[in-house]
Amino acid sequence: MTARNSWTEYERAVRLYTEAGAAETVQRIVTAISRLSRRLDIFYRNRFVALDIQPIEWPVLQALAMEGRRGYSHPSRLADAAGVSASTMTHRLDRMAERGLIERRPDPDNRTRMVISLTRAGWELFRVAVLEAEVGEAGIFQPLTEAERSTLAALLEKALAGGDPDRRRRRVTGGRAPRARPRSGR
Repeated sequence: MTARNSWTEYERAVRLYTEAGAAETVQRIVTAISRLSRRLDIFYRNRFVALDIQPIEWPVLQALAMEGRRGYSHPSRLADAAGVSASTMTHRLDRMAERGLIERRPDPDNRTRMVISLTRAGWELFRVAVLEAEVGEAGIFQPLTEAERSTLAALLEKALAGGDPDRRRRRVTGGRAPRARPRSGR
């Protein structure tokens, strides 16, 4: 779809929803977010194919990375993060272990269970995926100034937090905050 057709479809969708009685401003926001999400999902899918990352592997890489370099997680928590059954996760973890992305070891608190952590290769793949994705993510917001991007981020965070200032993400020093990744595609 060309940029013009994409914009025409966006306007048509907003008009349709508002003609049905929905609030125009809300529909402009929701429709724009939905369209941007789809655009990012397509970009992530293509990047993951190039990096040999399966869709179910990204939530595993992300969840393990969020535990920190020395952190670990349990297969059941990883299955929940990926939205799959425990048996599906076991098979995916087998493939990731064969590729050298993760390692399994006995749980230090309960030796009848296993814990999963990223290997150096897993960390490197996570890092490369994040850095390559940033190119596409930044491109989507290229038409905005830095001030506009900052305002947009703050407004989206406020909406996401439901207006609760205690749930809003804290700014990190250095001006670069960790980004959440989409649940599908990447």
